[in-house]
Amino acid sequence: MEIYSYVLKHDSGFAPNPFHGFLTLATCKPAIRRNARAGDILFGTGSKNTVGNNKLVYAAIVSKVVQITEYDINPKFEVKKPTINGEWYSKHGDNIYSVENAHWIQRRNPHHNRNDIKRDTSGSNVLICYEFWYFGKSAVTIPGHLQHIIKKGPGHKRISENKEIMQVSQWLHSLPKGINGTPEMEPNKLINRPENTSEKI
Repeated sequence: MEIYSYVLKHDSGFAPNPFHGFLTLATCKPAIRRNARAGDILFGTGSKNTVGNNKLVYAAIVSKVVQITEYDINPKFEVKKPTINGEWYSKHGDNIYSVENAHWIQRRNPHHNRNDIKRDTSGSNVLICYEFWYFGKSAVTIPGHLQHIIKKGPGHKRISENKEIMQVSQWLHSLPKGINGTPEMEPNKLINRPENTSEKI
């Protein structure tokens, strides 16, 4: 078990996507998505320009790791595909990639365009988390004895020390699970994107 800690520069309900009963990380953070395994903890913190750099925006325990292509075709994850109609959070679905004729196809979505395809798909995997804590703009202050877990700047921090992992786990399990807030960014805006964009693999 390891902890992957990073600064969440943009919290829109897209990456991660905490809706429909389980949290997913399907875009952005390609290095984390390539390397994280079941049992690892994702630890997303705020920045000074958002909710504060000593606050927890979300945390999640990885339940399973699936490839992007499986995420697309598995009926269990259909609910994570973005829709134009319906509840506002359905517009922010992160299941935005499929493969057709050896090309990546990107579904219309409010967040990413063709410029993001290579970076997103280089992550290879989608992280599925059934046990999670999402606070959004109601981010909670991280206790002083755990603030060394916070990653400063870009990239991510990987923690494998058992004592530190246990301390983080104990604190997380003292917090209410599931969705405890709305995204820090305006959730109702939908950026107009082309219906599909594609790029060769």
